[in-house]
Amino acid sequence: MAIKLVEGLHLTATNKRHLTTIIAQGWTSGESGQIKYSVTPIEGEPNRYRYCITKRERLDNARSHVRESRGILEYICPSVMRRERRDGAPCPA
Repeated sequence: MAIKLVEGLHLTATNKRHLTTIIAQGWTSGESGQIKYSVTPIEGEPNRYRYCITKRERLDNARSHVRESRGILEYICPSVMRRERRDGAPCPA
């Protein structure tokens, strides 16, 4: 399975891999080290999810700082991606 970013900033390959695992397992959240991931399905739009990535960091002065990234992603099968590229039109669900 693959993730296509619909709205939001860049997702790293690691972010995509963790989000894919969370969605595939049917979970709503997960953690990896200092990073927390959460996903929420969007009603009326199959395979689309709102995501939130929260990362805890330490600044130079040892203060704790939280970075948050939000957006919308689409969870799709790689075979669907290939067909979309070939035809130029979205595949039927």
